[in-house]
Amino acid sequence: MRMSVNKQKEFASELLKMVGAQVGDDLAGAILSARQKTEAQIQEQRERVKALKAKLSGLATREAKLLLPLADVLIKRSIWIVGGDGWAYDIGYGGLDHVFAMGQDVNILVMDTEVYSNTGGQMSKATPRAAVAKFAAAGKPGAKKDLDLWR
Repeated sequence: MRMSVNKQKEFASELLKMVGAQVGDDLAGAILSARQKTEAQIQEQRERVKALKAKLSGLATREAKLLLPLADVLIKRSIWIVGGDGWAYDIGYGGLDHVFAMGQDVNILVMDTEVYSNTGGQMSKATPRAAVAKFAAAGKPGAKKDLDLWR
């Protein structure tokens, strides 16, 4: 998802450069160079994009018509990956390792269900001793993996 949003933003930026003179070079430049680190900065970008969309709706060029439905991708988006411990703890943190290796700006929420719920209750690397699960009544004999070690 993150890579798709990045590609759409790249395309929208190219289109904005093409229509910059028609929508106003100041507005186009402000949108393209906007810092979007704080909520206030993101809100300012929302207002600039709203103004951009108003100007684009009055233009008949091909670039303007392509940019209008994409304009919102010029506003920073928060992308979340939500998964269970079965994915996150998979073989040496394999699920998370792949996400981290991509180097993308994403947020991750891992729900520790303590069993592989989607496959009927096999023991997870996060399953504690004495856990009662259909196929893992004894739990995992070792300590849980520490996801915080990835930071």
